[in-house]
Parts: sequence; C-alpha cells; structure tokens
Amino acid sequence: MKNDLHYNWRDIISVPGAALKPKKIFIASISLLAALVVYNIFSYLTLVIEGNSAASIFSNHGLLPNQLLQPEAVAGRLIYYMGILISVFVVLSGMTAVSIIDLENFRGNQFCGAIQAVKFARRRAKQLFTSLLTIGLFVAFIVLLGFIVGLITRIPYLGDLIYSVFFFFPNFIISLLTVVVIFVLMTGIIIMPSAVAADRAGETFNSILGTFSTVIRQPLRWIGYTLYSLVTAKIAGFVFAYFCFRSLQFLRAVTMLGGGDNVSMLINSGVAHLPLNNKLISFTAGLFPGIDFSIDFARLGGLPVNMDIASYIMAISLFLVFLIIWGYIISIIATGQIYAYVIIRKIREGNTVTEEEPLFK
Repeated sequence: MKNDLHYNWRDIISVPGAALKPKKIFIASISLLAALVVYNIFSYLTLVIEGNSAASIFSNHGLLPNQLLQPEAVAGRLIYYMGILISVFVVLSGMTAVSIIDLENFRGNQFCGAIQAVKFARRRAKQLFTSLLTIGLFVAFIVLLGFIVGLITRIPYLGDLIYSVFFFFPNFIISLLTVVVIFVLMTGIIIMPSAVAADRAGETFNSILGTFSTVIRQPLRWIGYTLYSLVTAKIAGFVFAYFCFRSLQFLRAVTMLGGGDNVSMLINSGVAHLPLNNKLISFTAGLFPGIDFSIDFARLGGLPVNMDIASYIMAISLFLVFLIIWGYIISIIATGQIYAYVIIRKIREGNTVTEEEPLFK
C-alpha cells in the first residue's frame, strides 16, 4: 500500500510525527555517534600536535571536547578541520539513510528496515562524497580565478588600469552570479542527502542538479519548508527532551525504592561526568532564547560521589539519552528535506514518487 501524498504544505505539517519512528531515530543517533567519535579522534590528535599530553587532555576535556578548538599550528588546523568535515559527511550519510526510508514508504514499501537503509547509504556514500567534493572544487576554482585576476594589478604600468576598466564588467557581474551560485550550493547541502536518496541511478551529476534546481527554482517554497522543519525540530526536540528528563526522574525514584541511596549516588556520579555546561546541552534544555522555561538537567544529580567504572558506564548511559534526543532532531530535519524535495520535484517536473516502484522488494 502506497502512502498518499498531497504534495503541498499538508505533508510538511506531518513531518515531526513522521520523523518519530524508532528506526529513523536509531539511524540518526548512530550517525551522530559515529560523527562524534570521528570528531573526538581528530580533536585529540590536534591537541597532541599542539603539545598537550594525554593526561592533560583527558583532565581538561574528558571523553568529549567541551568547546570548539582554535589550533595554532598549521598541521593542527588541517587535522582539526578535516575532522569536522568528515563528521559532517557522516551525519549527511545518516540523513541519506533516513531519507530512503521515507522514499520507500512513499513507493509502497512499508518494511524498509534500518539495516537496509544503512546499507543503501553506505553504497551511496561515494555519490554523496563526490557531489560535495564537486561543490568544494567549484568554490576553490572560483577563488583561484579571483587570485589570477588579482595578479593583473602586478603588471607594470598597465595592471591597475586594466583592473579598473574591467572591474564592473565583467568582473563584478561574474562575481555576483558566482556568489549566488555558491550560496545556493552551500545552503543546498542540507537537501543533498535527499537528492542522493531519490536518484535511482546513483550518479553525481543527478544529485547536484537535483539539489541546485530544487533550491533555485522554488526558493521561497524550499526556504519555507526548511524553516518549518528547523523550528519544529527545535520545539519537538525540546518536548522529547522534557519527557526524557521526566522519565529519568521517574526511573530514579522507583529504583530508589529498592536500591536506596546507592541508586542516587550512582546516578549522581554519572551526571558528574557529563559536561552539563556545554552550549549544545544548554541549547537542548531551552525552548527558545528569551523564554525562561527550560529543563534543568543538573537536578538529576552531579556530585562526584563515586568515581569507579560503574559511574562511567552510567555516564555513557545518560549520554545515550541525549544522543537519541538529537537523533530525533536530525530525523525531523532529514524528513523535512525529503518531503520538501519530493513536493518540489512534483511541482517542478511533474514527477510523482508514489507512482515509482520500490527500490527494495
């Protein structure tokens, strides 16, 4: 049975509910965890290159770097920013896996599982990578052209004159068009996983064309759908975080009936290992800036009463709670983008995804 779509705003409204599927949250959470592991590895390598010892790194940052680094060495910068780029790529791959679940659902395949989706994303990783690399190389090529044009001013006697004469046309006009193209491509990266998932041929050109045409030909519609998905991701993520917080409090209360203060001490010790002052956690705990109503995760505990292996395992368990909260947020964003892509492609090309055959049978 195929999922009926209206191909308009009524489909977009359902995005938060459509994203609240265990397999989609699981995929998004796993991709976030993998991205975090990559970021940690490259961050620690950067800190080592900067001359920090392993003991000082663990003492200052623990299991998770608590802030963005600002390496001074060139090698440190290369490694650190490479880690960030790879981490972003991992998250985008996870969004590709989430997108194919929705696409298969639209096509009538209600049983596309998480493993199938992850395998699909892994097969399409090359297409996603080459698409992003092509955009990066295009930007680098434009920068190189600007560098070459700037060299004209170094020509003795005539350099400044030539540069001034051709400054407005064609240099400025070309620059203006180029900035528009770069802006479209860079902002469209968020919809790239949807374009990759929707392309049955698995070709780089198709995903780039799909991304560019979606953003440039229906800009207001895409911006509106994207803003809606981002706002609802924040609101729904906060609501989900609130219920997770209350669930932790309930679990603590009922288990203390049998375990007594030992349970409280264990949870307190686990919370003590978490960077609750992290801006990301503060963002998760608050609804919107200026609104006082927020979640105080510190109320779960925090005194370093016990520092044995059990407290670290408890910290990891509590960390997984935050992970699925952000998994749901990423799931909403990915779901919103695939819905937007399908709707805009129908308006743009008349392509009806519900008439396509499932990719997995």
